[in-house]
Amino acid sequence: MLTIGQSGSMSSMLIWIIILIVIVIIGGFVIFTLRRKMLDQGASASVGASGLLDHLHQMHKSGQIDDAEFESARSAVLRRVQDDFESMKNDKAKPADPFLDGLDLDH
Repeated sequence: MLTIGQSGSMSSMLIWIIILIVIVIIGGFVIFTLRRKMLDQGASASVGASGLLDHLHQMHKSGQIDDAEFESARSAVLRRVQDDFESMKNDKAKPADPFLDGLDLDH
């Protein structure tokens, strides 16, 4: 049998449980959204260069830029993509721990 005091504490506990469930759902949604944005940024770098090259090609085709301007812009974009690729490759090759820099890990 419930008394008035127990009934009040049960309803209060139920309210707090609902509040905690809502907080967990909102936190999960925020984490999911941030994760998606971070993964999309990696993909957009390659799409960005490709999209820029497509745009340059369209400008060249329509006569907005001449052959020399197109080649100059195209080579600059390709150089930038290659530099970014080399930078990513070098970052992966470095040991994560500075302590490991001096160790010969090949043996």
